[in-house]
Amino acid sequence: MRTKIHVIMACLFASLCFSCSSNTGKWDRYTAKDGAFSVFMPATPEAYDRTEVTAFGKQVVHYVTWKPATFELNKFRLFQISYTDCPPQYTSDSARLNAALDSSINLRKKDFTEEVDIPTQPVEQSGYRGREFIFDPAKTNVITIVKVFIANHKRFALTVIAKKDYPTNAEVGNFFNSFQVLK
Repeated sequence: MRTKIHVIMACLFASLCFSCSSNTGKWDRYTAKDGAFSVFMPATPEAYDRTEVTAFGKQVVHYVTWKPATFELNKFRLFQISYTDCPPQYTSDSARLNAALDSSINLRKKDFTEEVDIPTQPVEQSGYRGREFIFDPAKTNVITIVKVFIANHKRFALTVIAKKDYPTNAEVGNFFNSFQVLK
């Protein structure tokens, strides 16, 4: 009887280990259903919409998100693209575009903390001007990278949350560098 229990426990442990293996190993090109963008990211992301307050007022925001399985032990917590329509008046001149980018990045900062002012810097993503921040709080074991830019009358936000102290540069670079605005 004791041998049966040990065999059963060993099988359960093995199945748990196999089911918990990292699924960031399989990456695919994801193209948005509306054709707005494509990006190389972990396979099987989830797409959903939410109505929320944006820099342009209350709007539907489209999300494409990959998170690891609950029990998965790997180096990433999240890969995400969010995007929404950007009215043309916000891109009519540089001052309005810069104000829209600043408002958008400040709203994204609030998704992660309201306690600290996270510094931002200008960035170019896929040939478009934008803003970026890296949130690296000392008390946690994660680092967050967010890039926001406006292209083809859409505001895009690309987000990666990774565990610290893991070699993630290749995957993070692949995600950001593979992003393409399509229409």
